[in-house]
Amino acid sequence: MLTLWPHAYVIVTPEGVGVLVHLGLDTVQLNGQGFTAHVAQGDVVEAGQLMITFDVPAVEATGRNPIIPVVVMDKKQADIAFTDAVIGGELNALDAIITTR
Repeated sequence: MLTLWPHAYVIVTPEGVGVLVHLGLDTVQLNGQGFTAHVAQGDVVEAGQLMITFDVPAVEATGRNPIIPVVVMDKKQADIAFTDAVIGGELNALDAIITTR
């Protein structure tokens, strides 16, 4: 299940864990400018599927930071672990970055 805004999305896993991906800081103020959605609200999505693309130089030109926070919702910190790919490594497309229990 997918909840979608121009600058962010929430994926809910089959186990009911929500994961928020926010494209940049304070980008809600851009009202979708520079963002292109490749999926629709309510879609069922799969690993590796293109969700939203955004124009990083355009976001930076507005004085905003293009960092992408990923937030696991509805879980306690003790139930979330980073994978080895995150710890001191270089990430590639489709690398698992977190696990939950």
